[in-house]
Amino acid sequence: MPASASELSASTYLSEPQLLFANGCVDTHPLRGLVGSGPYSSDLAYPKSVRIAFFAPAAAMARLDALVGELSAASKVRDAPNYYLDYPGFQRAFRIPLVPPSQNLRTEAPPVCAEHALSGNGAGLAHEIGAALGRLIRNRSNFDVLLIFLPNAWERAFKAEGFDLHHQLKAELAPAGVAVQIVKEKTEQRDRAQVMWGISVALYAKAGGIPWKLVDHARDEAYIGLSYAMKQHKSGAEYTTCCSQVFDPDGTGFEFVAFDTRDFTTDRQGNPFLSYTEMQAVLSRSLLLYQNGHRGRTPRKIYVHKTTLFTPDEILGAHDAFGGRTELELIQVVRSHNWYGLKWPAPRNGGSPVPDNYPVDRGLYLPISPNECLLWTQGSVTGVNPRDATKPVFKDAPLKPLPHPILLRRFSGASGWHDTCQTTLSLTKVDWNNNTLYKTLPATLVYSSLFADVVKNNPEIVDQVYDYRFFM
Repeated sequence: MPASASELSASTYLSEPQLLFANGCVDTHPLRGLVGSGPYSSDLAYPKSVRIAFFAPAAAMARLDALVGELSAASKVRDAPNYYLDYPGFQRAFRIPLVPPSQNLRTEAPPVCAEHALSGNGAGLAHEIGAALGRLIRNRSNFDVLLIFLPNAWERAFKAEGFDLHHQLKAELAPAGVAVQIVKEKTEQRDRAQVMWGISVALYAKAGGIPWKLVDHARDEAYIGLSYAMKQHKSGAEYTTCCSQVFDPDGTGFEFVAFDTRDFTTDRQGNPFLSYTEMQAVLSRSLLLYQNGHRGRTPRKIYVHKTTLFTPDEILGAHDAFGGRTELELIQVVRSHNWYGLKWPAPRNGGSPVPDNYPVDRGLYLPISPNECLLWTQGSVTGVNPRDATKPVFKDAPLKPLPHPILLRRFSGASGWHDTCQTTLSLTKVDWNNNTLYKTLPATLVYSSLFADVVKNNPEIVDQVYDYRFFM
């Protein structure tokens, strides 16, 4: 602890989490690991290919053919070459082929889709797309991922108050067991290597592959993310669905389940807080979900993440759900706050101290109170995106790109901050729906929040267990 209330505790740096690829190879950079070693599930010989199906307007079907061709070819990185790698082509990166669809796996959008889209009727468009896909869904065993092309001309129907076409399509197709990759027509020129990396990693994961997983983890720990979807019943009564995500300590085995809860309170911002009974029920069922996949084993320690605080009733309900044999950490992850950090090296040769040209290193954590800690999940990463001395990050704009830490607030748990921060940092690297080195938030919250957004569009997705890849 600091000597006085005006001082902060000493900061500590965590090493960049390592990822495991094929043949036991390890790397800190996910794309570099794929190119050099191949995806982790290559050792499992699954999947053997990624088979694609198409849905698009007739005039745009060639655009999807062109995209599959582009995914199969190599592409030179243009932007941020010290961060991204050249894209080598799908088969070179994942060691399996990307299989274009046969004619019976191509579904053309009926004219009524354009009519709904041009009038801004997103719900009608989603319904017609679902209806048109009936035959394709019956051929579900013949493809792995469905590519849905949405042209710019349909943009009026993409979003509206309380509606998101992307989420609506996922909500309608998830119960049918269909993994979807939505492709929107783009008019701006983007770095195609970056685009290809993002789509290809997502396709491989959605087909059941494991691109990479964490190396350093405790196998007797588990992680749960909680997010909420506020909805309204036909009677007008408001209720909330609690979306719980449980996955393995190596960052694989993501599973989701949603529970309707009626006994809750809300704060001024409308955030729901569960009663003791509801929190106990939600986490008891989450524990059962974990045990069903682990031969009845109960984890020694469980981390529960959400973006809002834990009330006394929620804390008590959580502890009673797991009992005394499981160590429980309840962590609120706060993204918006007023804390920043600036690296200020010691002056050299008697000169005056000046701010560093480069941001705080990713992995720095700084306790600011007994139950609060700042963690930089963004920043410089040694050996991954090396410094370019000719282009310092802060040149001519000292504060503009300053990385923003996340604030971890602990409501239960007796361990130090090191394990809590290391776990959180590691979980920023197991989101397979992106082409970046890391995300700002841990996967517990990235995916449970996405699941909650999808659940808002389909009240029927409750009490059923879903694989994460249907919502990516």
